[in-house]
Amino acid sequence: TGCWSLVEIPSSVGNLHKLEELEMNLCLQLQVVPTHFNLASLKSLRMLGCWRLRQFPGISTNITSLVTGDTMLEEMLESIRLWSRLETLSIYGSVITHSFWAVTSIERMGTDIERIPDCIKDLPALNSLYIGGCPKLVSLPELPSSLKRLTVETCESLKTVSFSIDSTIVGINFPNCFNLGEE
Repeated sequence: TGCWSLVEIPSSVGNLHKLEELEMNLCLQLQVVPTHFNLASLKSLRMLGCWRLRQFPGISTNITSLVTGDTMLEEMLESIRLWSRLETLSIYGSVITHSFWAVTSIERMGTDIERIPDCIKDLPALNSLYIGGCPKLVSLPELPSSLKRLTVETCESLKTVSFSIDSTIVGINFPNCFNLGEE
């Protein structure tokens, strides 16, 4: 955390076979994370404020929690689809580009977010969704029928939200979404 001059994560980090948590926060010059780490025990990965990071590492298929944001990610590797144990996905100011089948909880925040991808309805295990601080977000696509709790906060432009007919949602909260329901 806060390694302002670090440009590349040393490949020797890949030899830390018992490492369970990895945080790379505010590594402002970080551009390269080796794509073939052998971190079989890794369960939690946080990458925040790594402004120059452009590729997402294929680190471990045992990750249960991923927090990423404020990066310049151009793509997320296909290997993320293999993360069948991923339960919590928090993305701040970045783009969701793939479906994550096993995800049960998503947090989505960031001022540049204009839309949530339609593929969110295809997440059969998703039961909790938090979206906050997205003033450009105008609508939400159809949400998965598995969703139990939805919180959308401080999304001033939000006008519409779609629910499936077989929705089993039990908790909805829309604080500071002033345009919702006006149409």
